[in-house]
Amino acid sequence: MEIRFFSKLSTDLSQKLHEFELDNFYSDEQRKPEYLAEEADRFFSLPRAWLVVFEKEQIIGRVSLHRRKVKFEKQDVILGGLGKVCTRRDKRRQGIAIAMLEEALRILKEWGCDLVYLCANVKESGLLYARAGFIPLNKPYTYYGRSGKFYEESNGMIAALNSPRVFEAVLKSKEKLHLGRGNW
Repeated sequence: MEIRFFSKLSTDLSQKLHEFELDNFYSDEQRKPEYLAEEADRFFSLPRAWLVVFEKEQIIGRVSLHRRKVKFEKQDVILGGLGKVCTRRDKRRQGIAIAMLEEALRILKEWGCDLVYLCANVKESGLLYARAGFIPLNKPYTYYGRSGKFYEESNGMIAALNSPRVFEAVLKSKEKLHLGRGNW
């Protein structure tokens, strides 16, 4: 297993990752055009980088890395983000996702992020993310989609990076975390 960092994707690798996601990230129900159209409105932010896990030149995992400045309680916060964390179906429960998450968190910390956010089905994958230091946000968060539509959702998880103070403030405050444009 080899984790590789990419700040840009070739057309070929981009296509391979798209196919990998369709095969491994989405359920059959989620592959329907109407679902994918909604996804395209919600998740459209261009990643700053990608981590791709290879085994004998075959993709077996991927995650996108994001970084943006947001306001929380009138303070600037550097928010890191993880998108489309995915391991090939036949390679799950072998430590690949944890290795990707640990490397992603290391990079986001180097990038100066105060904390890191991801959205997840907490019931299904919350324990995995908890092993990497994430805890459920336990309150709604908001963002704007590509179309300008305002979204409010409740499946966020966060982890502390460079600012435990900001992390605690986000968890304890009644203020909702606003992600800006795009849920990564």
